[in-house]
Amino acid sequence: MSASPSGDPRCPAPANGAGGRHRKKRTAPRGHFIATAVAAGAVVAIGQPLLAAQSVPAAQEGGVRADVLRMAFTAPATTTAGTPAAGGAVVEAEKLQRAGDVRAAVAQRERVAVEKVAADQAAAEKAAADKVAAEKAAADKALADKAAADKAAAVKTAAPKAVAGKAVAPQSTNGFVKPAQGRFTSGFGGRWGSTHYGVDIANAIGTPIRSVAAGTVIEAGPASGFGLWVRVQHDDGTVTVYGHVNTILAAKGKRVAAGEQIATMGNRGQSTGPHLHFEVWQAGGRKIDPLPWLRARGITL
Repeated sequence: MSASPSGDPRCPAPANGAGGRHRKKRTAPRGHFIATAVAAGAVVAIGQPLLAAQSVPAAQEGGVRADVLRMAFTAPATTTAGTPAAGGAVVEAEKLQRAGDVRAAVAQRERVAVEKVAADQAAAEKAAADKVAAEKAAADKALADKAAADKAAAVKTAAPKAVAGKAVAPQSTNGFVKPAQGRFTSGFGGRWGSTHYGVDIANAIGTPIRSVAAGTVIEAGPASGFGLWVRVQHDDGTVTVYGHVNTILAAKGKRVAAGEQIATMGNRGQSTGPHLHFEVWQAGGRKIDPLPWLRARGITL
């Protein structure tokens, strides 16, 4: 059998002199149509125009099949519109968006937490300050109430004594009275290495002190060693001194009668207890023992 004019051994040439009709010549091998069908499927699947494979000569059939398969398995996926799919990029963008939203939410929660802590701290500090202020106000009020109560009690206690002192004011003897009621505790003369220029009469603070005779107040106020004192100059020029007084009731320049209250007994100055220190100064300022001077006028201590 000889090959056909096309060179294909599968199509033998007609025998010489057989007079038969020639078999119709095939224009393309059967495998070529198979490759064309595969190419058409690839066009549908991947959207790439492979129809040109129909015109590929049979001699290139194997290469066409290989190219079609390679394109089918390596070509990028496309959408029906022929554009590359953006699904992965969209998913990634959505992930980034969600991550940003989460970070923003976390930041917002942190800001709210910080603001709440600051507000709670400010409220606690204000409450503490209010508590301290309330406690101070309560303490101040308690002190003020106590001071008012003590003052009221002192006034209540002193009032009967003042009334009683006036009620029992001694009658003057020849125009002289005892300077204060109480216990004689110290006389005139040397004491503790110095000279004691008067006599002491001890009693409670607030006990009335009276002028021993009529006269004029020549001094009433602070005095060294006595705290407060009152000095009265009598009509004969004699001056009597009343020291360590608690309160002064007769101002300087006032004219007082014998037995008139001029002060109250106290414990001011250099004093060892509530008492009246009483002195007598003769005209010219010489200090004398008050006991003989008082006895000469009918007054005994």
